[in-house]
Amino acid sequence: MKYEQALKQLWKDFDPFLHLEKEELVDETERFFVIPARAPYVENHLLIIPKRKVYVLRELTSEEKEEMYDLIDKWSRKLHSIHNWVNLLLRDGLIGSWDTEIQKSVNHLHFHLIPDCPIWNEFSTSDRKRYSDEEYLDLAKWIRIKFLGISK
Repeated sequence: MKYEQALKQLWKDFDPFLHLEKEELVDETERFFVIPARAPYVENHLLIIPKRKVYVLRELTSEEKEEMYDLIDKWSRKLHSIHNWVNLLLRDGLIGSWDTEIQKSVNHLHFHLIPDCPIWNEFSTSDRKRYSDEEYLDLAKWIRIKFLGISK
């Protein structure tokens, strides 16, 4: 399914980050999840998400910020093992609608780790694929195996 179609099917205040299943997770700490991007810009595109629903970076506690930085560092290093570059993208603030200029679709602070993708590259929402549930779970498992050596 195309990303644009998937967004139109979600109800307005739906937060997919509050409904994650264990099988979707690539990594988890006390306060954060790491998952593959459901509608990735590129291969190995990851998201780092606070478990607690927050909207902007300044709402994170100092403990959360430290844990967040450790995860960003950990996963940037892992991605650098096979990619030349890794971009970090912060998505915070509230959205008005999915088709706003910035194309933000979730009211929940999260970070994107996007490997080998120039920051000037423009992404078309209509061209992005959204993984089916089965494809997505296979992707999460593949990333756990590839980067962590874990097959659970």
